[in-house]
Amino acid sequence: MSADWRPAEPLVGREPELERLLAATGVTDPEARGGVLLSGDAGIGKTRLLRELAARAADAGHRVLAGHCLDLGDSAIPFQPFAQVLAALDDTTRKAMSDAMPPLGPLMWGAADGAGIDRGELFSSVVAALELLAASQPVLLVVEDAHWADASTRHLIRYVLSHRYEGDVRIVVSYRSDDLHRRHPLRADVAEWIRLPGVQRLDLGPLADSEVRELVRSRAAGVVDARGLAAIVRRAEGNAFIVEELLDVDDKSGALPPTLADLLLVRLDRLDDAGRQVVRALACAGGEVGDELLSVVVDLPPRTLEEGVRAALDHRILSRTRSDGYGFRHALFAEVVRDDLLPGERRRIHAAYVRALSGLGDSADVARHAFEAGLDEVAFTASLRAAERATRVAGHNEAADHYERALSVVSAAPEGTDVVGLVIAASEAKTTAGYVRRAWVLVEDFLEQADDLSGEERARLLVAYGTAALMADRVHEPRKALDELFELVPEQPTPLRAAVEELAARVASNERHFDEAIRWATQAMTLGQRLGLNRLVADAAATKARARARIGDDPEGDERRFLEVAKIAATEGDVVAELRARHHLAFYYHERGMLDRAEAEFLRTMKTAVQAGRQWAPYGFDGRFFASVAAYALGHWDLVLELCDVAMLQPPKVPAADLEAVALLVSAGRGDTSALRTAERLRALWHKDIVLAIQSATAAIDLAHDADEATRWHDDLVLTLTDKWDGEFVPARLRMGGLLVGRLADEATHASTVTRSEWVERADQLRADADRVIEERGPFGPEGLAWSLRLDAEILRLRWSVGGEVPLAELLAAWRETTEAFGALGQVYEEARSASRLAAVLQAAGDVAGAKEVASAAHEQAVGLGAAPLARELEALAGAPVRPAASHASASQVAGEKPLTAREREVLDHLVEGRTNGEIASLLFISTKTVSVHVSNILAKLGAATRTEAAAIARRQRA
Repeated sequence: MSADWRPAEPLVGREPELERLLAATGVTDPEARGGVLLSGDAGIGKTRLLRELAARAADAGHRVLAGHCLDLGDSAIPFQPFAQVLAALDDTTRKAMSDAMPPLGPLMWGAADGAGIDRGELFSSVVAALELLAASQPVLLVVEDAHWADASTRHLIRYVLSHRYEGDVRIVVSYRSDDLHRRHPLRADVAEWIRLPGVQRLDLGPLADSEVRELVRSRAAGVVDARGLAAIVRRAEGNAFIVEELLDVDDKSGALPPTLADLLLVRLDRLDDAGRQVVRALACAGGEVGDELLSVVVDLPPRTLEEGVRAALDHRILSRTRSDGYGFRHALFAEVVRDDLLPGERRRIHAAYVRALSGLGDSADVARHAFEAGLDEVAFTASLRAAERATRVAGHNEAADHYERALSVVSAAPEGTDVVGLVIAASEAKTTAGYVRRAWVLVEDFLEQADDLSGEERARLLVAYGTAALMADRVHEPRKALDELFELVPEQPTPLRAAVEELAARVASNERHFDEAIRWATQAMTLGQRLGLNRLVADAAATKARARARIGDDPEGDERRFLEVAKIAATEGDVVAELRARHHLAFYYHERGMLDRAEAEFLRTMKTAVQAGRQWAPYGFDGRFFASVAAYALGHWDLVLELCDVAMLQPPKVPAADLEAVALLVSAGRGDTSALRTAERLRALWHKDIVLAIQSATAAIDLAHDADEATRWHDDLVLTLTDKWDGEFVPARLRMGGLLVGRLADEATHASTVTRSEWVERADQLRADADRVIEERGPFGPEGLAWSLRLDAEILRLRWSVGGEVPLAELLAAWRETTEAFGALGQVYEEARSASRLAAVLQAAGDVAGAKEVASAAHEQAVGLGAAPLARELEALAGAPVRPAASHASASQVAGEKPLTAREREVLDHLVEGRTNGEIASLLFISTKTVSVHVSNILAKLGAATRTEAAAIARRQRA
């Protein structure tokens, strides 16, 4: 740390906060671990406090590393503060680190040609670099202005905060709390970061009046009279920055400019022309600027430039940085100066930066200046380079933004630019980032607006459009695109024709025309192999395998074909084809009722996608979503909550809502009627995703307060499926009908005669609708058959409840068959629910012993799920209180009759080590609420009253 970086004036009014920081960062408490989130309003004194901390830490022998997030708007540079930290290391250290940890190369030395890096490897390498530096001396990492951090940087901050370092590594992250409006992306991050073990939050509030007076005296002793001092105290309201600005106003007690911007500009007016030129140039920089760059941007003789810089420093507008550059003492000043520039003046300054940075600076920075300067051609080219660089470091969100900015000035693209390829790349980037619907809309908008496309260009776009439409679950658009493609693309051996045939296979499969899908897939594979299109061949093979599996004529060969495609794709390094093949394999298991294998394969798909940086892209996100659906069916409800708890991962809006909808199913089973509020909120997004609509509405049918409300949820869902998705007769209608008739049957005995009659008619109509679903969309696998049986059984129960002539033998047979069907599937909750109906009928038939036997077994299932409403119902049917196994701890409770799940054993291990719920949540990457659920289950299974007792029981069992 250079001497001029050290504070020149004493720190005033922040002694308690400084002491806390010194302890938390290991300067005064070597045993401290973790990090600090330092927040406060703009100008409140965060940077000044951090400078004091850094100076004290450096004096105590710590290595201080500092990086800044920059306000670059849409031209964000992924991992900017970490790149700044690594680039500031000496060349020898950088060379050694980049050789040992290749993923750090792009951050240390700038973008490099070649294959991109895996985000997980990059994150691990950053942590490893900090550990390496800490081997020689304690490390203090400071990341400033996180409110400007891009998504990739925020993810990396979370990663370094959550890591448990072997060496002495402490981290401080600062941000403007007044910038965190309701929709600010950092808001959710901070809420998660503060829950990490060892991370604490320090919020800087306003200085007290006495501290403001002390600050004034320390800066201008004897200069400010009592009246001026009172004016400053009153007007500054404890903001240190405003205090210092008021000190430079001559008349402290007189009229002040109406706004702070005017007040700040008064100081700018005190500079000479050279000083103002320097300040205005720096205001457009977006960060600190070194002497060399400043001398190119500001057209002044060297001596005059130096005088201008000196004047800006002396007037306390600028300050020196640790890298021998210059920056504003307060970011607010830069904003005010930038906003005060005339349009032409601003463009000229940005154009100067473009000239200075071209060929040298970061592409995103060049693009930002070029856009501001109105240099569209430069902005276009630089945005493309920035998008490519962001893609190499797995910054898919940023890549999509850069591509879109390039498209906004596509009219300035150099002659010969493949604009169609750019649109397709932008769509693929959005898809990879998880914004599937936006990817489709982007291509659709371009197709509608472009009127000078060649036939081949339009065909390429239509292939991308059809593919994106399929991903977005559009019903008619893929076929419409395909019909036009057949007219545009002749049957010739070209890559474009191969792409059309591969798309035709997907569309046919999606429309359930499986023979046609196999024919097109075979043609696409043949042509693709001839042309060397390996990825296309893999995609077509996956589609063909999927179609064969849906026909069901070779069940032994279906699994083998999916595995072969996945293996070949993995060997070729084609992660998308591998994910797709495994996704189809998981569905193959799911549709055949092999839910355990389906869950495992969906989880594997999810993990592969996460490693590839595609966790929100199609197939990657589907892995997480359908793993949670399978886990719900299997009764792995705590796993469902883990998979759906993704707030810390910053998912796109619709995928996050999809997972919320699945979690609602658990809430419904556990009787949390407050979850209806979540269902109501998700209703506004039903038009975005059909599975979101189905999962949230079916949960709401169970959660509804009465049968009428349940009916409204059912009918609203049918209306949405019909109007928005052209899916009035989707397979989910079997489940929807079974749940609704169940609600009607529950309340039928208390309904009026008219209402009963209406409900019976409604049930018959739901059966007719189900029959049409089976006719149009069947045949179904074991799950569809189970729900069809359930619907029939519920209709019989409804008729029986209203006094209809239903033979008990028929009713018993229906519920036995239904219970067995769900039991064979491994659907624990639905088996237990069906068993409760069966027990009630057995009881009514006089078979009390049989009813108790059935109810007792189902009760154990309900208790294991935490399904309290169903457990109470079954307890009543059993005729006596049914309790879980003995309350005393025994070996069988740890690993016998009521064993802990794998996740519960992990949590118990951490309990034994004395960790808090927050610490366990961070280590297992789940929420504190989910940990609490696990702890409750552990206490129940071990018969322990407290977490301490549970830990003691576990220790005894291991002794």
